[in-house]
Amino acid sequence: MDITALFKLSSGLYIIGAKDDEKKTQESFAGCVVNTVLQSTSKPVTLTVCINKDNYTNACVKKTKEFSVSVLSEKIKENVIGLFGFHSSRDKNKFSEIPYGLTPSGLPYLKEGITGFIQCKVINFIDNYTHTIFIAEVQEAENIYNDPPLTYAYYHNVIKGKAPKNAPTYVDDTLLSKPAGGTYKCSVCGYEYNGTREEFENLHEDFTCPICAVAKSMFQLN
Repeated sequence: MDITALFKLSSGLYIIGAKDDEKKTQESFAGCVVNTVLQSTSKPVTLTVCINKDNYTNACVKKTKEFSVSVLSEKIKENVIGLFGFHSSRDKNKFSEIPYGLTPSGLPYLKEGITGFIQCKVINFIDNYTHTIFIAEVQEAENIYNDPPLTYAYYHNVIKGKAPKNAPTYVDDTLLSKPAGGTYKCSVCGYEYNGTREEFENLHEDFTCPICAVAKSMFQLN
């Protein structure tokens, strides 16, 4: 079976935002990257969103029964995807590190690198092996920028990003058949340096991965 066939499924990339009531501090939020936001009905307008059970954001959404969706655009910075995709909201308030706004009900959304946001209220959820499928009614939605939305294909083919381990589309590299190469690859997020082996080795030692921000020493020859 060729797992990479799944990369061609049409989907976008989004950041889910939720209130973090556990920390009980003002404007404490959780958030994660997903590529599984889909409109399911039009009257009323509902969405389905799939979030890994191990994600702290999943627990926050279950508790508060609401979340926001930031629809990412092609102008999103790689380090923002790294922040929300390869770090846990258990350890940091990710929204405190970027410009963000609040929906009418006080849910966080990105203010840069998006096309707009959606505010949702959970009406049901379904257990799906490693993930939870949330069914939610849309309460608010706003277009902010007219930039092209970021697709899953663009993320893989242009940004050269890799799905986080908790993503429903995560693929273990050992399952992929690839010819031997000579490029350096981040051992954490899978980002491949877009240059020759020699160019990478000549980079200054303070170079960090543009996706997940780990040090140059975490790159491995692919």
